[in-house]
Amino acid sequence: MDRKAFAVYTLIVGGLIGVLAQVLFYGKLIGVSFPLFIALAFIVVLASNGVLRQPLRLRNLWVLAPALFFAIMVAIRADATITLLNIAAALALSGLALYYLPMSKKLDLSTIDENVKGTLGAIFGIIFAPLFELWDASIWALSRMTGNWRVVASVGRGLLIAAPVLLVFAVLLASADAVFAGYVDQVMTFFSFPYLNVEFYRIAFIGGFGWLACGAIAYGVARRSVFQPTREEDKPKRKRFSLGLIESCITLGSVDLLFALFVAIQFRYFFGGEGAIGVAGMTYSQYARRGFFELVAVSVITLGLVLLLDNATVRRAAHHTTLFRALAVILVGLTGVLLVSAAQRMLLYEAAYGFTPLRVYTHVFMIWLGVLFGFFLLALFRVRMQIFSLGVLVVIIGYLGTLNLMNVEGYIAERNIARAAEGYEIDWWYLSTLSVDATPAVLNLFEKTESAGLHNVAGQWLVYKLMSLDYTHTNDATVFSANLSRDGAWAALNAIRDQLPEYDPYFFGSRSYSERMY
Repeated sequence: MDRKAFAVYTLIVGGLIGVLAQVLFYGKLIGVSFPLFIALAFIVVLASNGVLRQPLRLRNLWVLAPALFFAIMVAIRADATITLLNIAAALALSGLALYYLPMSKKLDLSTIDENVKGTLGAIFGIIFAPLFELWDASIWALSRMTGNWRVVASVGRGLLIAAPVLLVFAVLLASADAVFAGYVDQVMTFFSFPYLNVEFYRIAFIGGFGWLACGAIAYGVARRSVFQPTREEDKPKRKRFSLGLIESCITLGSVDLLFALFVAIQFRYFFGGEGAIGVAGMTYSQYARRGFFELVAVSVITLGLVLLLDNATVRRAAHHTTLFRALAVILVGLTGVLLVSAAQRMLLYEAAYGFTPLRVYTHVFMIWLGVLFGFFLLALFRVRMQIFSLGVLVVIIGYLGTLNLMNVEGYIAERNIARAAEGYEIDWWYLSTLSVDATPAVLNLFEKTESAGLHNVAGQWLVYKLMSLDYTHTNDATVFSANLSRDGAWAALNAIRDQLPEYDPYFFGSRSYSERMY
């Protein structure tokens, strides 16, 4: 298929995908519709690649697997934040796959900036590529009409003559038969556009999705030169920033000494237990709260510093490389202790003040930051080309994947409820802001607690969620809106509807944002 004919193909297929998107998403809750749409989009793009008979580079398509995973999790989790992250991750990874689809360059051997530019380039290309497709499709259509203008003119004259004749006969026949008149009236409603204002949004919805679908096919499969990345040899050469070994070793050695001193203090006071902290004039929880985010920031900055020095330091002999690596490994090891200290602080802080999404996100982030330091060590010893860049992509996927698999809001509810057994008060107003992902933990408390107060407040939480789910299933439920967390919670709560208390709209009261758990 030539390029101009393929432009017509992209417009037709894009329009069909726009109609499909309208069926799946318009006026509906998002659920199983999203992974279904993403999977079909993958199939259409890969099939379009076959239409042009281009080679399929499977090595660059491995990111489609995590993209599909995040799309599927949209139909499993009800947490709004996680859902938005899943949608963003699925689309970003899909864009990255589109960028590398027609390229011989290997995704896993690309740099971080190439991947970032690739994702942003895919967004730009998908938005603007349909303009070129429309132009080529117009040229194709005009070329098909060349030499056939007489036929086109004849068809036009025939339609102009037939229209008034049909109108006259239709009016006479409608006057002669009431049943036929009814059918004529139904046909005429198609031309009256009584709901044009309402349907405008539906048409715009279809057009928007169709435009983006057309752009995805055109950009990913038949990319034009205007969207091609500039080759390295075409870029102007810039003088690389460089440092001598002495400057880098002084910098690394100084930071090593500072971190070693800090770690020594940590072992004496923080890892030494509550008695050691008491000497410092603070409670254990106060000491844990202070400096947590600073330690995480220090760890991130340290990673950036060592990466910069590794790229900029000139090493002219083997022992230069050995010395630099030794200082870098020591710094990474000390930073690992800082991460452990930060994690320990967060554990103590959560034990004292409870669990929130921010604390859980940060906790998981620290674990994957440690994994990223591992990838840096592999890059430091040149185990594989661009392994750190690949590590960044793996860590981002792993981090978000972990949040999905652990069910963050369910974990928060479970841990905060467990604290009640230790004598801590449960912030039920805060728990009422969580999604139905937390239903299993609250339902377990409702069914098993021996405390009348906890039984009552858990019942109020459950009936509050049940009312919301009832509304959803009555007004917004379709087969495409299916969501495992929402549907599972509704089924579980509907089964014990008679056991739940009467809903009290003032039970949880109202509290300002500043009063929520930090």
